[in-house]
Amino acid sequence: MLREAFVTSKINGRDTFNDIAQSNGEDLWKALKGPICSRLYNIHITQFNITKSDYGYIYNENKILGVARLRQVRVKPNSCELHKEFAKRNYTQGCYASYTTRNEDKASFGDSSLNIFTSDAWNYVSAERTKTSLHSGVVSNYGGGGYVQLFTRNTTTTMDILEELERNSWINRGTRAIFFDVIVYNPNINLFCHIRLLAEYPSSGGVIPSTSIQAVKLIRYTSLMDYFTLTFEIIFTVIAILQLIECSIEIFNKKLLFLFNLWNSIDLILLILSFLCILFELLNYLSTRKYLGELLKIENNYPNFDELFASKLNADFYLGVTLAITWLKIFKYLNINKTMLLLNKTISSCLNEIFAFTSVFLIIFLAYTQFGWILFGRHLTEWRSFRTSIFTLFRMILGDFDLYAMINVGEIIGPLFLFSYIYFVYFVLLNMFLAIINETYSRIESDPTLETLKIRKFSLNFYPFTPRKKSIDYETNLKTRGYTDDDIRKIVHKYDKNKDGTLDEQEQETMKHDLAKGQMKIDENNDGNKSDINKKLSYDEYLELDQHVDRLEKKTIYFIDKIEEALLNLDARHKSTIN
Repeated sequence: MLREAFVTSKINGRDTFNDIAQSNGEDLWKALKGPICSRLYNIHITQFNITKSDYGYIYNENKILGVARLRQVRVKPNSCELHKEFAKRNYTQGCYASYTTRNEDKASFGDSSLNIFTSDAWNYVSAERTKTSLHSGVVSNYGGGGYVQLFTRNTTTTMDILEELERNSWINRGTRAIFFDVIVYNPNINLFCHIRLLAEYPSSGGVIPSTSIQAVKLIRYTSLMDYFTLTFEIIFTVIAILQLIECSIEIFNKKLLFLFNLWNSIDLILLILSFLCILFELLNYLSTRKYLGELLKIENNYPNFDELFASKLNADFYLGVTLAITWLKIFKYLNINKTMLLLNKTISSCLNEIFAFTSVFLIIFLAYTQFGWILFGRHLTEWRSFRTSIFTLFRMILGDFDLYAMINVGEIIGPLFLFSYIYFVYFVLLNMFLAIINETYSRIESDPTLETLKIRKFSLNFYPFTPRKKSIDYETNLKTRGYTDDDIRKIVHKYDKNKDGTLDEQEQETMKHDLAKGQMKIDENNDGNKSDINKKLSYDEYLELDQHVDRLEKKTIYFIDKIEEALLNLDARHKSTIN
């Protein structure tokens, strides 16, 4: 909504902010005096006798805090060197390089005697005074200092300021960027919004407009839902502290061996990110309580919310990274059933093949990136730099490309570049990737030991914690011994004397007595075909046997080590005897 108000809306047929890209930059004044001021001061609705209290609102709901601000970033004159052939012919007056911190101009300019409303706009103000952070534009990264001009709350005065700046050439060849900043607050949704319109004037000429709109929630814990969120934030903090204590104990016991486990490393990373989230959220809350009241009192100046916005955005960033890595921990628990186990084993088994494929893919992809940048960089915007060329090639994989623009660059080389890239990357490499995944999945699925080593072991480990009713304990006991459901039905039918469908305590005692003998006859009425089911190990007996096997393995390893040590000593004595 705010983007439409300042960037794309037209008032009385005047150009929008985006339309200044079609000119040499002089139309910025038309956009500022047209749709931008119209939204700031509601010029287009003053004809309907709107009261004075409605000034300073955008769309009647978004309150402008303080006043808007213009900030210019400039470069020094003669900051670059002309070629001697052009310098001696005086083809141009002076040379203005691209913006860098070294080339930034900090000297006053203009004729102060001609300035009535804009006396301060021609003097440099440092970033410490503006309290503005670095901003990344389309062309370059700009510092927080510059030449600042504030708007006013009066429409006529602001128009006079803009007229004076335009008349005295506040924007000239040394200008590299113009920032328009305004802060608004919407009480209906409790959001602060920073609107920044940036007009960049590259050294190649013209102007490049861009927009940055950031909406954050600085005032916390105002509604029931906010306090509900606070409860979970406290729980999250407590869990993080407990995790820190547990992780510290593990590191103290295992030392560096703790980091050799992948999941331990992920837990440690999550713990660090969690405390960063807590730290930034706490800093954001404290700084908001400290500075927000002072900023809201500002009326005739620009209230700089950069610090508050930065702390909130950093907190959201670390929270997003923490949640993303937390979701990855689901892979640790994919052994619950066979389908998820197959997925986990497939991914872990083909990591080496995927790494090799990624290496080949990057070699071919970067080769085409370099080729496209050199071939189309001077003709097409989407190939203007190496970084943008990378994103352009990714878009081509998804089918987003302009074939006719490539044909205009070269009738043969353009289509040849496109078709060869699609052939090698899309048809060959991506299908190789799918073949690696498919082959690994087929191999893992046909592994006969998969279910025995993973699924059954999982169920046995968690069997003692499985909730079950006392009246059906005998069913679970029989299942652990290897009896099928059909066998269990026959057993229940045999020992159910009162025919109620379940076995009471007395009936279970009779069944356990037969189990203790080591053998149970299921059907005694079937002469000559009586099926005897051998006794199977119970869960406790299974654990005892497993522990016994572990002890035997340890003893075997111990004796093997002793034998190897004795053989080494014997060999050493033999060599010493020979010498």
